[in-house]
Amino acid sequence: MQGNWTVTVKSKNASFPQHFIVNGATFGNGVHSGTVGTSVNVYGSQWTIAIQNNPGNGWQLSETKLKFPHKTGGNYEFEILSNDAGNDSDFDDFTLKCTTPANINDFIIYGNVTLYSGRCVFNPCRRLPFVIETYPGLVKALKNPLLRDWIEKYYPDRIPPIHIVNPNPPDPPYFNPIVFDLSGEAIQPKTTLQYSRKAVEDKKSISKAEKENRPEEFAISNFELIKPSQISSSERKFAISSDTISLTKAIEGLFHPCFTNVGSNLSLTFEEYDRTAAELLGGSYTGTGNRRLLGDCITDMNGNYIFRFRFDMTIPGLEDASDIATGEDVNTILFPDVIVKIVEYSPLQVRYESAPFYNISNLKRIDLCLPESKVRVTSSCFNGNLIGGIGNVFIGGNQNTTGSTTATATQRYEYGNYLQSNGKISVNSPLALFNVECAGWAGTIDIKGCMYDKSKSPANNKISWYTIRIRRSGTPDWIKVSENYKHVIFGSHPPGYIGDDVGPFYPNVGGILDGHMPVYKNIQREVEVDGIPWLNVNLDRFIQLNTTLYDGILGITTPGTFYVRVDGYDSAGVHVADQTDLIALFIHNKGLNFGMTNPVIDDPSVVKSDCQLYRLTDGQMHTPIKFSFRANDPEGFVNQYQLNISRCPQTSIDLNPSIPADVSLSGTYTFPQSPAGSNPANLHNACPGYTGSLHDYSTVDLVNVVIQPPAADDGWIKAGEYFTIYSFGLTAGQRITNGYNTGVDDHYVAYGQIMMERLNP
Repeated sequence: MQGNWTVTVKSKNASFPQHFIVNGATFGNGVHSGTVGTSVNVYGSQWTIAIQNNPGNGWQLSETKLKFPHKTGGNYEFEILSNDAGNDSDFDDFTLKCTTPANINDFIIYGNVTLYSGRCVFNPCRRLPFVIETYPGLVKALKNPLLRDWIEKYYPDRIPPIHIVNPNPPDPPYFNPIVFDLSGEAIQPKTTLQYSRKAVEDKKSISKAEKENRPEEFAISNFELIKPSQISSSERKFAISSDTISLTKAIEGLFHPCFTNVGSNLSLTFEEYDRTAAELLGGSYTGTGNRRLLGDCITDMNGNYIFRFRFDMTIPGLEDASDIATGEDVNTILFPDVIVKIVEYSPLQVRYESAPFYNISNLKRIDLCLPESKVRVTSSCFNGNLIGGIGNVFIGGNQNTTGSTTATATQRYEYGNYLQSNGKISVNSPLALFNVECAGWAGTIDIKGCMYDKSKSPANNKISWYTIRIRRSGTPDWIKVSENYKHVIFGSHPPGYIGDDVGPFYPNVGGILDGHMPVYKNIQREVEVDGIPWLNVNLDRFIQLNTTLYDGILGITTPGTFYVRVDGYDSAGVHVADQTDLIALFIHNKGLNFGMTNPVIDDPSVVKSDCQLYRLTDGQMHTPIKFSFRANDPEGFVNQYQLNISRCPQTSIDLNPSIPADVSLSGTYTFPQSPAGSNPANLHNACPGYTGSLHDYSTVDLVNVVIQPPAADDGWIKAGEYFTIYSFGLTAGQRITNGYNTGVDDHYVAYGQIMMERLNP
């Protein structure tokens, strides 16, 4: 909630006791009675409200739904419906009504949020302007000639460089939307309103009680709308060309059916956006204009949201409105432009940012579609495992309540994902948004799980604290995890706020928690039982584990199988029965042994100029080229490697390779055949691994290559040619994931070339 509201208990239709809690406000905080007619004035820039019921075993949160706001008389109002722990689901158990005076400087945005996925190129909710807001959408759009021409004209810096090899490159920190403003919405003349102040009584004749009950100074009821109009700094004309119509048709043809899900329990951040000078003149949207943070709100279980913000609508401002005589015009009003963001904390990063919604009126419905690939949704857990997932990868199977490290206890197969007892992971669930077989884990990983089981009563959800420990397989000692982890409490915060500590803490409450054990507090329980408004986004994440802190031996990064154990404790420091879980992870933060030397002709009789240019006589056309390469991982996580050789002009040539221990490439082979490798047997249940060039050539060092044309061939430079270039490219991939990426790290790319010029004999 934002701003000042009067919260009133409208109805109660339940046998269970009910009440509501206000938190984070300047005035009105506390637990308030559920008696019908109870009314509380709440003041504050941003605060939270929660409804609780008591079915007999303690207070717990009720499910809630928002009804959209509307204007009644001089007020805005909306209702919060709730459903308690009873057997019905009619959401009429307890209802709150929230009202506030309508004010010409107050704006209320509301609507429904859905998450889209599938073959979407454009945001399915936006029409005029059309918006691309994901990197995959941009890549697909560039395949259409009309769209590519438009993007090259208005967004030339967004065209991916041609040398990109990775077919699934990561998005930038967030994707700045590409806006096809074909109708000129962003530069259309803005709607304006002209108001005059209504006649009011002489203030001296108003009693003290009347003054206290008067609407606030700038309430809409104090003003009269004279006329709406249009203003513009120029007489810009918008002609609809045939090219624009063709482009619009091309865009509409790319609105493939999209899959949508409810955007429940999402935290939305709103900013007011000022267009740049170039955008005001008709330039494309850049997102670089000035911004002002307006605040945040959270969607309900159905994805509905209500957000209120204050915006000075006047030039120079309504501070002087009290000096305007009756009947005189108040300053012309301009509506704001608003951007919606999804922001994730710890670490702070923008997951998603919309294009602006232009010219927002005081009460405006905006239904939002957000790309599901960029928005991580957390749901309540029912009968979930203590360790239930890593990133987007669900970890099913039976919870390892005994903390056993046996193969049977640590093998976790379910939901299409396969976690082996050695910690290797195979991901086949489409919910993970990537697919990989037999991968290791690397980097910082989000470990998620069920610390509060909603199938149990609050009294039976006893975990108040939890510990995390990790140790390498084959070693006896556990390392107590003490990395700092933060999460965000919804509400007003000072500048620079990045969240409150979840841990580690060192409480001395008894049991194992003697003041020396690093522990973390169970914020899932604090939300459900204590009503503390921790943000629901990633609420099921209980640590961001930096794996690089644990995989060193004498300072050297050493991959291997590790066991991660989580234990839950009650408020007295006593271990909660069966609240232990342990999984195996193969942690691998060491990249491939990868590289390629530049190809050379080491015959001293061949003339070499600068820049890898060799000048050959007709008698030197069969002189060998030599180079070396390697692409291996002794741990067996090479996905594939490929050595490519190309020629310009593009003429076929036979080459004689000399590569040790390579039976398949012995003798003469024809361009573009080249050394390559993979292991199709790398599937879950087996995962034999593949060490790449180490496997193929029995050496962890560089593989020496010698190539030359056969004697019967013209040689390096064909008859009739006087210059040629040979290019050599080595690519490789490693099967490594953090639970979110593509599962295969394909950034391994090496390149070399050699140029040749014919000399007369």
